[in-house]
Amino acid sequence: MQNTHIVVQAYTHTHKIEQLEQQRIKTMSDPKFQQWMRDMRVSQLYTSRELIHNANRLMKQYTHRIGEE
Repeated sequence: MQNTHIVVQAYTHTHKIEQLEQQRIKTMSDPKFQQWMRDMRVSQLYTSRELIHNANRLMKQYTHRIGEE
């Protein structure tokens, strides 16, 4: 019974993700939204802060190891 519940939850989440993607596509294709992006100079590029933090953490580990030698 628990496995069935997990499958239903996964399907529900997948359905929600698809709905969000459809909304995103609709919004991005709206000429008013595109004009707003141009007016506000909004970039479509996105950088995850988590990736930057991970890179910084790895660099600190690397430089710490060099200092130990």
